Amino acid sequence: MKPLQTAPLDVVHEAIDERQHVRTRLPAHALLSVNGKQRSCEIIDISLGGMALSAKGIRPDERAGAVPLEVGTTTSSAIQLNLMHFELSVAARVKVVAVTEDVIRVAFEEIDKRKMDTLRYVISSYISGDVVNIDGVFNLMQRENYIKERKVKVDTSRSFLSRLRALAGSLLYLAVGLGIFAVIGYKLFLYFFQVAAVSGVVDGAPYVVNMPENGYVSFLVDTADLNGGFVRVESGQPIAAVSTQLMTSFNTPDDVLALMEITQQDLQTLYGKAFIETVINSPCDCYVYFTDSAMDRYVTKDKPLMHLLPIDRSLLVRASFSYDRLNELKNVESVSLSVFGDAAKTSGEIVGSAINQETGMLDIIVRPAQAIDMQSYLKPVAVSVRTGTFFSHWTTGTSE
Repeated sequence: MKPLQTAPLDVVHEAIDERQHVRTRLPAHALLSVNGKQRSCEIIDISLGGMALSAKGIRPDERAGAVPLEVGTTTSSAIQLNLMHFELSVAARVKVVAVTEDVIRVAFEEIDKRKMDTLRYVISSYISGDVVNIDGVFNLMQRENYIKERKVKVDTSRSFLSRLRALAGSLLYLAVGLGIFAVIGYKLFLYFFQVAAVSGVVDGAPYVVNMPENGYVSFLVDTADLNGGFVRVESGQPIAAVSTQLMTSFNTPDDVLALMEITQQDLQTLYGKAFIETVINSPCDCYVYFTDSAMDRYVTKDKPLMHLLPIDRSLLVRASFSYDRLNELKNVESVSLSVFGDAAKTSGEIVGSAINQETGMLDIIVRPAQAIDMQSYLKPVAVSVRTGTFFSHWTTGTSE
C-alpha cells in the first residue's frame, strides 16, 4: 500500500464560475517554436489568458516520450485560425506554465492589443455561433458562463399576530389617506365656494357724541353702575357737561361786529375768564359706551366722548369685502359669524350693503341669528360667506 501524498500548497482549484477568462474549444492549430523549429500543435482549449496544446506535435518523431520544453520557457507562437473563407494568424510570445505527458499549457506573455481584441472577437463570435470552420460544421457552445442565483426557500407563512399587525397597518394607512383626501376636498370646497371678509366688527348704529370745542368735560352719569364699560340712561337724562371758553363760540360775522365795540383790555379779560357751559342730554333710552375712561378731563375738539346704543336695537355686524368679490356675493347661501373671544359660532342674514367711501371696500351689514351680547360691542368678528355651488345654481335657474 502506497503512502498518501499531500498536495503542494501552491495548487489552486479554480471552479468554472471563477475563471478569469472564458475557455472554449476552438478548431485551430498553433505553431510553437521548439529548439529553433516550428512545431504544429492542436489547440485543446483557448482563452484570452492562454491556451492548452496537444503535446503530440512536439515530441521527436511524434513518439511517446519526454516533451522538449520546460516550465518557465518563453517562446514564440502563432495561432492559426481556419475560418470559412480565409486563414487568420495571431502571433504572440508565450510562457510555458505546465507540462504533462499529453498537454502543454502556455500563458500569453507578449501580445499586441489589437491582436488581443481580434482574439477576443473570434472567441466571442465562436461561442455565439457566428463563426464556423471550413467544413461547414456549426460548433455551438451551449454552456452557462454566468453564476446562477442561489435559490433560497423562504417561509412565507404568517402567524395570526403578523396577519393582524399587517391588517392594522393597512387600515391605518387607509384612514390616513382618506383623512388627507377629505381635508384636501374640504379646502378645495372652501376655496371655490366660500368668501372670507377682510375685516369684521360688532356694530350697533350708535349715536356718537363728539367734543364740540376744546375744553373740559364732566360726565354726569353714575360711573359706579358701569357693567363691562356700559351704563344705562333714559331719554332726556343729562349725561355730560362741556365747559369751553367764550372765544371759541364767536364764529359768526355778528359776533365779530359786537366784539369790535369792546376795548382791547376788556376783550382779553373776557376771553380769559368767560366760559360757556353746555349740557348734553341723552336722545334715547340707551346704553352708554365710553370710548375712553369715564374720568372728567380736558378733551380736544371733535374727539369722541361716548357712544349711545339704543336699547331697542340689537347689535349688528359690519363686514368689509374686497370690491373684486362682488360677483361672488350675488348668490349667498349662508353667512357664518365668529366673535373674537366667543367659542360659539352663529349664522346671520345680510340686511344691507354699501361702499365705504374712505377705503373703497364693500361693507355688508349682517344681522346675527342669535343676539350678540352687549359686552361684544366693537369686538372683531370673523365673517365668511358661503356662495351657491354648481348644483344650487342649476336648481335656482331651473326653478326660475
